[in-house]
Amino acid sequence: MSVNCEYCETYITKNNLTKHQKSETCNKIKQLLNKQKNKYEFQLKLLEDTNKNYNDKIQLLTQENFNLKSEIKALEKSSEGYRKIVEKVATKTTNTIKNYNHNNYLNYISSEPLKISDIPKQLKQIVNCDTVMFNDNEFHDHIVDNILKDKNGKDKVLCTDINRKNFSYKDEKSGELVSDPELEILREQLKKGTDIKQIRKDLLEKLVTEYEENGSVGTDPYKRFSEIIQKLNFGTPFVDHVAKKTYVKTKSNTNDFNDKDDIDTIC
Repeated sequence: MSVNCEYCETYITKNNLTKHQKSETCNKIKQLLNKQKNKYEFQLKLLEDTNKNYNDKIQLLTQENFNLKSEIKALEKSSEGYRKIVEKVATKTTNTIKNYNHNNYLNYISSEPLKISDIPKQLKQIVNCDTVMFNDNEFHDHIVDNILKDKNGKDKVLCTDINRKNFSYKDEKSGELVSDPELEILREQLKKGTDIKQIRKDLLEKLVTEYEENGSVGTDPYKRFSEIIQKLNFGTPFVDHVAKKTYVKTKSNTNDFNDKDDIDTIC
C-alpha cells in the first residue's frame, strides 16, 4: 500500500516511509519547510507586535483628543468673557476714537494724500541696484523719505497703533483718512513697482565682480545677494521701521483699559 510523504509529497510504500523520511533528499525538503515555517511565524509575530503598538497609540491619541476637547471648551468660555470686555471697551471708546483721533491725526499728517497709484512710477527712480545695497535702516529711511513724506518732510503715513501695526493715510481720491493694517496695500504697490528681475541681475553681477576683484576673499557673493534681496519683500522689518518713524501718540492710544478687574476675574 502506497502513502504520500507529508514533507516531499512523494508516494511510497508504507513499509518504506520511515526509511524514506530519513533520506538526504527528504531531510533537505523538511529543513526548507521548517525554515519557511519559522520565517512566517517570525513575520506573524512582528505583525502582531505592530498591531498592538498601533492599538496602544490609538488609545493614547483618543485620550489626548478628549483632553484637548476639554481644554478647548475651557478656552471658549474664557474667550467669551474677553469678547464681552472688548465689546464693552469698544462701545465706550468708539466715538472718542472717531472724533478726537481723527482731528488729532490731521494735525500731524501731511495735507498731501498718499498717491498709491503713483508709487510704481516713483520706485523706478528710487529703488535700484545701488540703493538696495544700503543697510536695512538706510534703505527703509530711503523709502520713507522719498515716498512717505511730502516736500516739507511731513509724514503722509501715520502709525496709529504701534502694537497692532495699524496705519492711516489720506486717500488720494476722497482725501479722507483710510486705514491700512500692516501696510498691506502700500507694500503690495511697493513690490509691484520694483523691477525685481533687473535689480536681481544687476546686483548679482556687481557682487560677483566685487568678490573676484577682491581676490575671492570675504563673504560669499551669493550669500550676500540672498540677504540683500530680502529687502525687496518689504516685510516685517520694513513695517516695524515705518511704525517707529511715523507713530503718533494720542490721548486714547496711551491710556490703558479701565477694565483690569474684569480681565483679572476671567483669568
